[in-house]
Amino acid sequence: MNSRGRLLLVILLLLSLLILAYFIRAILLPFFIAITIAYLFHPVVDWLECKGLPRSLSILSIFALFFGTIAAIITFGMPKVIEELIHFSEQLPGYIQDVDRLLVRIQESMVQAGFPPGLQQVWGDTLLEIEENLLTAVRNFLDGFFDLLAHSLEIVLIPVMAYYFLRDWEKIGNSLSRITPRRIRKDVHFLAAETDRVLKAVVRGHLFIALIVGALTAIGMWAIGMKYSLMIGIIAGVADLIPYFGPIIGTIPVVILGLLQSPQTALWAVVVMFIIQQIESNLISPKVLGDSVGLHPLLVIFALLAGGHLFGLLGLLLAIPFAAVLKVIGRYIFLKVLV
Repeated sequence: MNSRGRLLLVILLLLSLLILAYFIRAILLPFFIAITIAYLFHPVVDWLECKGLPRSLSILSIFALFFGTIAAIITFGMPKVIEELIHFSEQLPGYIQDVDRLLVRIQESMVQAGFPPGLQQVWGDTLLEIEENLLTAVRNFLDGFFDLLAHSLEIVLIPVMAYYFLRDWEKIGNSLSRITPRRIRKDVHFLAAETDRVLKAVVRGHLFIALIVGALTAIGMWAIGMKYSLMIGIIAGVADLIPYFGPIIGTIPVVILGLLQSPQTALWAVVVMFIIQQIESNLISPKVLGDSVGLHPLLVIFALLAGGHLFGLLGLLLAIPFAAVLKVIGRYIFLKVLV
């Protein structure tokens, strides 16, 4: 088979895999999470294996520490989170009434101030739209959380799949290397190494930073007497995975919940969030991430807008890793082919 035929065969194979992935997309998420866990932990497993610990025992030791920590958090923290979610769901109608009364007062103030009727109507419609969007976001969050609990079987299978990915990590890599054509094998190995270097900063670094931000937020909200402190910490940690927009996304529910509690609580909550973001941007991020990602801020913003528009929250979370990998591949192709 000539080179054109091989290229056509590879393209057809990739298209077939993409079509298959589309039809089975509902079951791919556990595999994706398992691969991510394996990718995060395989350097530690390799290090333990180099120290003389058998690979299977190294994996089980890491899993015992990791999933033991997760189990402890779930055992002691999950009842609190569920309690906060149930309490928030029960209080939601009252919060809606408070927001409605606030909107009415704003409308009355605008009438007394002599604002034109058209401007009053636009302002009122805008506020109502914001309220509807916030309620939709809250419902989606609650539905997603309890839907996650409903898929407990898939969650249980994730560590099993992650174990096999970790155990056979080298075999899988060697198999992929063997099926790669010899004339591009060196290029593929170089791209894989560069991609791994970038993803270490993007994935591992951001996960570590988000964990710290989420913990500090939960502790800070609890310290000022804020309700739903654990739930707020989780939201802030997840939101912090999104560059630039994440701190804003994480602060909005804090301000809203704080205002529903009291203006003073809202003010203290904003102060706490500001301090945490300053600690993250000036102390934690430079130490953990540095300049290893190398994405221009405009490229980051474009990737986030495109990812959010196409795939919603998941697109926002995956936009930066995807853009970083595309930059590595695009730069290499440019230097290899065009220069």
